[in-house]
This record gives sequence, structure tokens and C-alpha cells, in this order.
Amino acid sequence: MSDLPVFTITRLFAVDRDTMYDAWADPRKMVQWSGPKGSTVEILSGEVSEGHTVHSKTISPDMPPMFTLAKWITLSRPERVVWEQSFADEHGKKTVPEFFDAWPETLLTEVDFTEEEGGTRVTLSWTPIEATPEALTEFEKQMAGMKGGWGGSFDELEAFLAG
Repeated sequence: MSDLPVFTITRLFAVDRDTMYDAWADPRKMVQWSGPKGSTVEILSGEVSEGHTVHSKTISPDMPPMFTLAKWITLSRPERVVWEQSFADEHGKKTVPEFFDAWPETLLTEVDFTEEEGGTRVTLSWTPIEATPEALTEFEKQMAGMKGGWGGSFDELEAFLAG
């Protein structure tokens, strides 16, 4: 059993699993709802397919541009998507974001889609990998904020799915 901290959030959405899977695995759909509320996401390079990495840019009104990498590990329709997520610079090199003194270099992002009465339950887990003890401590300290951040993204996803 691992001693690594794991962040988990879950929500039930009133759509079928295929629709939900597409919202996460189709980059044209994912950019319409992902990121902080009021932000826009642009894919700079790469493709969403197993073994490939997507470099993206998020622009928010109150922050400087934020760059991320997503290396896709598993795309298993309709039940699961998994990727390794990192902050990056504009050239696609992994980095620690300016707003933290320490942060895990990479997070394993696992998203499961479970069919339930009334729709699909999404369960997202973030597990740090490539992390110093200081980065793990900061990750644990930020979990409440992550709930709010992912909660906002889930709100955007719900609005996107509603059309």
C-alpha cells in the first residue's frame, strides 16, 4: 500500500457513459469545459491517443497563461481515461508553477465512468508521482482548493453536457 496522498472527487452526471467518455477523450469537446471557470484552453501540439502527449495553454482573465502536458496512458471506451499531467512552460518542458514553491512534477490522473441509475458517475483521482517530500506536503495542503477547482470544472462540464 502506498503512502502517497491521493486526491479524489466524484459526481453523477445525467448522461450515458459514451457521451461522458467523449467529453473527456475528444479534445474538441474537452477544451470547451476544462480549466478554471471563465478560462479558455487551446491545444498547442500533440494528440489524444495512448502514448502521445498533448501540450496545452490555458488563459484565464485573472492569471498569466498556464501551460500543461498530458501524456495519455489509457483510453478505454467507455469506462476509463488515464493520463500523466504536468505543468509546463510554453515550450513543453515540465516545470513547477509559479504559484507554488514545491509541487509534484507529475500527477497520475485516473478518471472512471460508472453507469448508475440517472446517468454516469465520474470519479477522478490524482496521485503524485515524481514528487519530493516538500511537493507531497504542498499537494496535501492544496486538496481543499483542488475540490473547489475540480468542482468548478465539473460545473462547466455539466453545463457543456446540457448544451
